[in-house]
Amino acid sequence: MTAIALIVGSGFARLGFEVLTRSPSKTPYGEPSSAVLTLGVAGARVPCIARHGEEHHLAPHEINYRANLWALAQRGVRACVGINTVGAIDPKLLPGELAVPDQLIDYTHGRPSSYGGAGAPVRHVEFGEPFSKRLSGRVADAAHACGFSVCAGTYGVTQGPRLETAAEIERLARDGCAMVGMTAMPEAALARELDIDFAICAVAVNYAAGRSPDGAPILAQIEECMTAGLKKAGAVVERLVGGAV
Repeated sequence: MTAIALIVGSGFARLGFEVLTRSPSKTPYGEPSSAVLTLGVAGARVPCIARHGEEHHLAPHEINYRANLWALAQRGVRACVGINTVGAIDPKLLPGELAVPDQLIDYTHGRPSSYGGAGAPVRHVEFGEPFSKRLSGRVADAAHACGFSVCAGTYGVTQGPRLETAAEIERLARDGCAMVGMTAMPEAALARELDIDFAICAVAVNYAAGRSPDGAPILAQIEECMTAGLKKAGAVVERLVGGAV
């Protein structure tokens, strides 16, 4: 196995990687979203979880985030890159482009967000910097090496599965969010509890509500931008796994 694992969200199949094996997994927290998939990437074998399930049947609040991270950790994973589709809030981030978030704000509720409690030891992890700077830097370097522009900034995590209102996006913008998605938390916090380096390669697939300059419907934007954006993310993963950065 390669030193980097993946957790991939919407559009998993559009990354274009071959699934070599599927290993069903059980954890103390139940079953993960998918079997642990072994992907063929740049001649390497890369462990991967399909965050929403291979058939995209799990809403963001239904995902068993604890089982997903645990299943990777018990296979010895120490570094993980999340592939997340997001809506663009910052004017510098355009649909079809990539972002590597450096901060986040959690607006979700009701999601089991720790391995501690309910009789298990509680671990108070530092989370001032929610993403691994080293791994985030490697992701950004790989994107630049591929010739792609990359935006940084804060990822606002909303509950979903519905998209946000324009007023909610205005609130996120006032809070300093550059992008909005639904799955970065509790994924990032759970990775920290397991001492897994975690970074996100975010794919902007639409303007967030109220941000489109021409008022194009959001679902139409997503359909137009998803495939090309995920192709870029796949190229970044190939360069990462190939050891070029």
